[in-house]
Amino acid sequence: MGFSLLGTLMALILLAPSLLMIKFPPENVPSGLRDAGPIYTLLERAGQLGCIGILAISQDNFQQVKFGVIAVFIVLIIAIYYGLWVRYIVKGQQFKLLWDPLVFIPIPMAVLPVCAFGLAAIWGKSIWLSIAVVCLAIGHLANSWHSYKYTKDQ
Repeated sequence: MGFSLLGTLMALILLAPSLLMIKFPPENVPSGLRDAGPIYTLLERAGQLGCIGILAISQDNFQQVKFGVIAVFIVLIIAIYYGLWVRYIVKGQQFKLLWDPLVFIPIPMAVLPVCAFGLAAIWGKSIWLSIAVVCLAIGHLANSWHSYKYTKDQ
């Protein structure tokens, strides 16, 4: 246990695009939209904080990792995720773009970061990060799917 530069960088790289919402807030947000429920929101927030915190203090888990297949997949997922953020900004920050499917991936802007965190847990062999990712997945995917369905039905 101790500060992990690699873990902190992974957390920041995955969460930084969300800060774009401050500068580029979504347009055409449906009125009346709410989260899927307080339990999902609580799990989502706990998962986010857990993923960030655990990655930041996971020196032992990421000190000896090798750049291999899992790392390549993490980089690929992050590149696609960033591409979706570019799409969101270039196409006018439309709220529905946050949820639009990508080929066969539903709600990709929710699925991809969860997958990247999950692969980081496998790569670093961290059970604690895995637990945080499961919390994040349940909450974030439920809330995102709820927003997607609400937007689609409007």
